[in-house]
Amino acid sequence: MNSAKRFFYDFYDGQIVKEESEKYKLFKILLVSVVSTFAIFMYLAELCNLAELVIVEVGMIWNFYTKMNNKLGVVFCIFVSMIYFVISCNFYVYSNALVYIAFYIPFQLFASTKDYASGDFVQIKKKMNDWSQIIYIILAVSLSVIFYMFNLAVGSMFATLDALSAGCLVASALLRNERYSDYYTFRFLALLFSIALWISVAMQYGDPGVYLLVAMYAAYLVFDSATFLVQKSTYVNQYMQAVERYQQIENQKVVEEKIKAYKGSKAN
Repeated sequence: MNSAKRFFYDFYDGQIVKEESEKYKLFKILLVSVVSTFAIFMYLAELCNLAELVIVEVGMIWNFYTKMNNKLGVVFCIFVSMIYFVISCNFYVYSNALVYIAFYIPFQLFASTKDYASGDFVQIKKKMNDWSQIIYIILAVSLSVIFYMFNLAVGSMFATLDALSAGCLVASALLRNERYSDYYTFRFLALLFSIALWISVAMQYGDPGVYLLVAMYAAYLVFDSATFLVQKSTYVNQYMQAVERYQQIENQKVVEEKIKAYKGSKAN
């Protein structure tokens, strides 16, 4: 690691995207408004039931406006997980149901006890080493295999997509807790598998209300993509500022040393 980068880590650590920009806030409001309006329209047109409407409305608030390490996040997590569990079981999506009710709730309770000094953002600079990446890949694959076998045992019609979605959701949640930037890779995979899963469910059962879950996960995907780009851009800008500041400090040191040497020579 070069000196400029070490300076950046020492003095700018934990400051990545600490404050949301106005454009970012506006984008979030717009995204929530579009999906919420669509969900309300579906409900008023009697194309979905109340549970499907609520899971979308409350689910977006949970993901967009609550933090992992506060009590409000725990309340929303429990509420969303219980509704999601019921909906998933109704459509035989058992692994997702299990993840929400048996993993997300305890995990959110655990996360609520942690103190994130720099907020609830994933640190884009914090990457896993090669061995850690291999371990998490093995973890995601192993969980997916276990969920797949579980789905076969209980007679799920969506064994593969359900298992892949559940395995990646668990892995991404663990990475987010540690705020590794690798979280986004697993998160994007989890969301894509979840979108494909609920599209399959909607097509299988002919229930238009299920497309609200597709819209919800699609909104998560758009939101996380935007967050990743914002964080990456902010990290680059802050790194360049740190390098410039480091160079200023080094130049000042050179000037001070020259002045000291000049005064020393005069004294002699």
